[in-house]
Amino acid sequence: MRSGFTVTLLVAGACVSGPGAAPSSSGAQRLDQTPIAAPRFGTPEDEAILKVVDTFLLALGNGDRELQKTVEYSDGVLAISRFTKDAPGTVRRMPASQLQQPTPDHDPFVEVYWEPVVQLRGPFAQVWAPYELRNNGEVVHCGIDAFQLVKDQGAWKIQASMSTIEPDACDALGAKSGAVRRPLDGWRETPLQ
Repeated sequence: MRSGFTVTLLVAGACVSGPGAAPSSSGAQRLDQTPIAAPRFGTPEDEAILKVVDTFLLALGNGDRELQKTVEYSDGVLAISRFTKDAPGTVRRMPASQLQQPTPDHDPFVEVYWEPVVQLRGPFAQVWAPYELRNNGEVVHCGIDAFQLVKDQGAWKIQASMSTIEPDACDALGAKSGAVRRPLDGWRETPLQ
């Protein structure tokens, strides 16, 4: 009986004096009961941000400049770096308006991404994701897409985008991992999944 009482006292003492314990006004330790924020996974705001990225990629691949204008700032910026596993690439920077815009009758292409990481703070967000570009069903290259967005008058818009162009990186970036890819609907060219 005595050993059971000792164990109970030790457990109770650990709960009061363990990590997160704070002294009370009387000097005794008490348990810190400050709520811990739950992790963010797939919130509605994350989905709204990713929907803007989806719309941008669909508009670009389908040559729909009017749709593209609805999700990006006309004075935004773009940076692209083309490289191989053996040679780092130089960075090309330009205003988004100087990006060569495909016309609606161009040969469409499909750019899908997977495992996006969304970071959000107030009116600013960024998305980082590996992607794969296909033309007529053939893989052209993979890389990383990075988008910076601003919430303006209740709507997210792309302020800046950056992409690596890496012809040798599809395996390293997990393109064949079976990860959920987006966007899948809305392409004029059918992606071969």
